[in-house]
Amino acid sequence: MAPLCMSTMRTHVETVTNLVTRDDITRTSRPRVHSSNTLSPSPSEFILHSLLPNFIPSMLTIKPVVIMGATGTSKTKLSIDVSKAIGGEVINADKMQMYSGLDIATNKVGLNNRCGIPHHLIGAISAINDDISVSFFRSIATTTTKSILMRGRVPVLVGGSNSLIHGFLVDHFDPSLVDPFAISRYQPGLRFHSCLLWLHAHEFVLNEYLNRRVDDMVDAGLVEKLKEYFDTMSTGKLAGHTGLARAIGVPELREYFAGRKRLCDCIDEMKTNTHALAKAQTEKIRHMANVWGWPIFSLDTTNTIHVHLTGSNHTTKAISWENYVSGPALSVINEFLDR
Repeated sequence: MAPLCMSTMRTHVETVTNLVTRDDITRTSRPRVHSSNTLSPSPSEFILHSLLPNFIPSMLTIKPVVIMGATGTSKTKLSIDVSKAIGGEVINADKMQMYSGLDIATNKVGLNNRCGIPHHLIGAISAINDDISVSFFRSIATTTTKSILMRGRVPVLVGGSNSLIHGFLVDHFDPSLVDPFAISRYQPGLRFHSCLLWLHAHEFVLNEYLNRRVDDMVDAGLVEKLKEYFDTMSTGKLAGHTGLARAIGVPELREYFAGRKRLCDCIDEMKTNTHALAKAQTEKIRHMANVWGWPIFSLDTTNTIHVHLTGSNHTTKAISWENYVSGPALSVINEFLDR
C-alpha cells in the first residue's frame, strides 16, 4: 500500500470516524452508519451495526496498552511479544517511523520480523509532508484504536515520541501547547484507563548498546542509502522533507556528503546525538510519572541489554528477557485486562 499524503489520510480518518464516533464508544445507543456523502455500508457492516449495542460496554471499552521508553530499550520486541500473547495489534507512536522511506535510519521493524502481528502507522505517510502534528496523530491513532477494538483485539501503542503519546492519552487536549513537559503546574489526566509500561536501562549500558547499534546501521548500508537519498533529492525537495530531516544520520551525514566533515566524525556525532535523544526521552517519561502522576509501571532492561552486549547464547538471552521484561510485563498487562 502506497503511503498517504496528509489530506488523503485526514479523509480516511473522517470516513472511519463516521462508522464509530467517540459518543458511540461511550453510550449504548446504535452507532450511526455512514452519512450520505460517504460510501454506503456493506451488508456485513449493517450486521455489525445491529450487533454493536450488545458489545459496546465490554468489547469497545478503550483500554490501550502503551509501551514507552528511550530508543534502544527493546520497545518493538516487547510490543510484538505482548501482542502475540494477548491478541494485540501494534500502533506506532514513533514520529520518524510514520514516514515512508529511510527504513534503516528510522529503524523500522521489517515485515519479516513482525511475527504476523498487524502494525499500524508505520511508513504510512509520504515523506513530502510537513512535520506530523500532535493533533493529527491523536486523531488517526484514536481512529486506529477504535478499528482494532471493533475486531475484538487489543491496541498496543508503542514508540519513543513522548509528545505523541501525551497527545493520544491526555484527557483535555490543547493543540496550542508547544511543549507540555515544560509547563509548570500542568497536571494532565488520562482519557483512557491505560496500562502504561516504561522500558528503561542504566545510562552507561544503554549508551554502549546505542553505539553498537549505530555501527550496525552503518554496516547495514546506512551511508549508501543516505547517499542515494541525497543524490535523488533536489534542494527544494529536501526542504520539503522536514519530518525525515531529523532521522538518525540524516543531519550528520549530510555534512559528510557536502565535504565538510570526515565520515568517522559524523558517525561519532550520530552516537552522541543518539545518547542525547535517549536521555531526553527518559526525562520526559520520568516527568509523566513523577510530576503528572501517571501510573507507569517500570521495567529495567539493563540485564537483557548487557547479556546482548556480552554475546551470550540464545538461551541466556531468552531467559533474561523473560525474567526481566516480557514475564513481568505480561503479568501487569493480564491483570490490567482482567479488571
